[in-house]
Amino acid sequence: MKNNVISRPAFYALHVLFWICYGVILFASLSNWTRSPDAVWKAVISDVLTSSSIAYINYYLLLPRLYKKSRYSAYILASMALVVIIVFVRVYFLGMSHMSVTYTYFIRSVPAIGFYLISTVIWFFANLIKAQRNEIELRNNQLASELKFLKLQLSPHFLFNTLNNIYSMAYFSDSNTAPAIMKLSGMMRHMLYEDQGMFVSLSKEISFMENFIELWRLKLDENPLIIFKHKGIRESHEIAHLIFLVFLENAFKHGNTIDGSIEINLHINAGDQLFFYIKNDVIDARKTAEEESGVGLTNVKKRLNLIYPGKHELLMEQNATSFEVKLTIDLK
Repeated sequence: MKNNVISRPAFYALHVLFWICYGVILFASLSNWTRSPDAVWKAVISDVLTSSSIAYINYYLLLPRLYKKSRYSAYILASMALVVIIVFVRVYFLGMSHMSVTYTYFIRSVPAIGFYLISTVIWFFANLIKAQRNEIELRNNQLASELKFLKLQLSPHFLFNTLNNIYSMAYFSDSNTAPAIMKLSGMMRHMLYEDQGMFVSLSKEISFMENFIELWRLKLDENPLIIFKHKGIRESHEIAHLIFLVFLENAFKHGNTIDGSIEINLHINAGDQLFFYIKNDVIDARKTAEEESGVGLTNVKKRLNLIYPGKHELLMEQNATSFEVKLTIDLK
């Protein structure tokens, strides 16, 4: 029964207060049925302990570890076992309070089943609210990523330089002028029109990356060694929009583009596991890539956690001569 609104001590205090109030109500109710204070206290304590136990075990253990992982049969069996154990514990402590054994077990099982159902309903509502919050946060992060790209990558400065290069190519009747314009157009189209949902075709994302690389080649006066390889891509494969953008930006903006190299590899195995690797040489005098691109890398880490929770692994390594990124994503 997590929450992100109040502090942890206040959260625990509310839980304690709830069970105290429940015990007080139960004590007042049972006092009308028996004149033995010891019997009343025994019933109240056993009810509060067993009811809270079944609620918290179901909420924090069974539901997240079994039901959420689609282990439905195990969850049903574990739930039934939990209810039976709790009922037997209550009967053991309180004894047979009625002539009918069946009625006694039924009475002892009502609170257990009741709090089991209540905790289940609360868990589903909490997860529904969390999913909605994550979706809103994801949309905001996607929008921020797109705006960041438009501002930093296709900024007026970048566009002017690229268009100047294309103008020079056209002035000297370079045969690559038309392809360069098409690459720039393709990047803009992918940025503005392809992202109709959370995911886009991986093949289109690769085309975007290729256009990105070629436009950087136009922008650079130097001629660094740039290698981009990809394999195992099928038309059915989809990926989060612009998820590789920050890594590309980092490699070209903060890498050694004078006489260094940039190596990019992307492949998918038979089990639909995506492996993305990018390595760029660095200049010793510069800060680390993570320091220079802190906001961007933080943003992409957050997007990965939201889009691929528990289904990705991101490793980054910096040394004196290079910066490496290794990203694994389960696309299933």
